[in-house]
Amino acid sequence: MSIADTLVKQILAATIPPSQVVAFYEDEVPEESLLPTGLFDDATNIEVFRDREPDSSEDFPQFPETITLLGSYRWMSSPGLITLHRNNIEAYWKSLMRNGQRWYPFITLKDSERILQLLVYSIYQHERFHYVCDFCRRLFGGSFDRWHEEALAVAWEWQWLKSQDRWNSFYGLMHPTLRRIVVQDMFDHRAPGYRDWRQFANQNNFYDAVTAYLYPASIQIFNGTSFNFGAWAVAHVPDDNNRAWEEQIGR
Repeated sequence: MSIADTLVKQILAATIPPSQVVAFYEDEVPEESLLPTGLFDDATNIEVFRDREPDSSEDFPQFPETITLLGSYRWMSSPGLITLHRNNIEAYWKSLMRNGQRWYPFITLKDSERILQLLVYSIYQHERFHYVCDFCRRLFGGSFDRWHEEALAVAWEWQWLKSQDRWNSFYGLMHPTLRRIVVQDMFDHRAPGYRDWRQFANQNNFYDAVTAYLYPASIQIFNGTSFNFGAWAVAHVPDDNNRAWEEQIGR
């Protein structure tokens, strides 16, 4: 089981009534399929999460100093370290759920799980992208541009999300109205860097920007070929079977 799947199960077990969590994983239909009323009334205002903190650095404190640090990537020292901050992710999920219920009050328990999956997997992909950048800087040289890298990391979340848009995926099975509300909330960034991700929402623009950031010399090296360094880097550098990072669930 991946670290993302483990975290999803932990948060569900702590939030949703136990009998209904069991039903999720045994493909049973809970007697009450809609979310209990008022379950997320105490959630943090979602506006707080519009201003995300930078999450790639040489080091991070043992405990996050702000609720908006959902995940973090500590550069290789070695190895690199991906951390998913459980309490902050749970708080953000609850905020997404409360805001979703405002506009679509018919959220099922199963869709609440799918929203949590979407959030946790997206954060995990974001941190893996920072690892790609760290790895390539050490391999090819290059400089660190904090805010530009954050924009590209969010754009990678967007590219990954589009790859999940299949009818039989957890993303495809989510109610379309709810999915639209949640995705709009998740990608409504206001912080420097993060808010610039839309410049790279187009896949070709994204790959070109990744290439220019990580290994601009490859543009000349592979001139006249169909090799795309940016596409190669995000697909092959974060290899789970041959990796230079560790990962953990933090507080």
